[in-house]
Amino acid sequence: MKYFSSVMVALSVMWTAAFAAEAYLLFSDLRGWRADVAQIDAINTENSRDAQLIIAATQAIQKQNEEAGFLQKLVDVLPKEKRFVRTQNAVSDEVNVLRAQVARRIHNDLHILVDTRANKLYVKRGVRLLWEADCSVGRGGMLFDRATGRRWEFVTPRGQFEVLNKMVNPLWTKPDWAFVEEHKPVPPPDDPSRKVPGELGAYVFNLGDGYLIHGTKDESVLGHPVSHGCVRLGAVDLKRLYETIPRGARVFIY
Repeated sequence: MKYFSSVMVALSVMWTAAFAAEAYLLFSDLRGWRADVAQIDAINTENSRDAQLIIAATQAIQKQNEEAGFLQKLVDVLPKEKRFVRTQNAVSDEVNVLRAQVARRIHNDLHILVDTRANKLYVKRGVRLLWEADCSVGRGGMLFDRATGRRWEFVTPRGQFEVLNKMVNPLWTKPDWAFVEEHKPVPPPDDPSRKVPGELGAYVFNLGDGYLIHGTKDESVLGHPVSHGCVRLGAVDLKRLYETIPRGARVFIY
């Protein structure tokens, strides 16, 4: 009996010690959890401040964009050589005067306008727009032939031109620069290798000095300056132009 009592006392001491140890670990975990909760609260507070700063910055940027948009609208209104803002009525009056001057000069004739900055071709009768199309003008840049010292500049010339003649299914007479660009020997002027079918499309308008309005094999680049100086059109628009514009019509390139 005495032995049994001793065992019970020992077990009780061991259980108490184990419970105390578990309680200590639980208390430690509780303190750690409280620290984590405090850290999470601090992070949430910081994130909330960051979110408020982002919202404020976004609103400031939006306001700046609105102000920039307003100023951009004034660009065409502010004259370069005057110190006052012209009203829309004054601008409208000037445009009407210019349109009247143009109408007196071109009468009611069919003509072509080519905007080299926008890569747009316009067909007009007098001052009335009939239709428009994307085109491609000269890409710019220079080609230099080291063998002869010759240079070619691939730009579309500005000014007034005339449709000297129109052709159907033309052969392209390959110029010297095309061989130089391909790093090939330049053949004699009458060499058969200069004649290339299908390169210019179904129709061609000759503007003189080697400049043409013609088709293209890659219509995906229309609207971009990619040519060597000629004006390129898509097949549908080129056919429409051929059926609309007569020989002798004026072409204004600007």
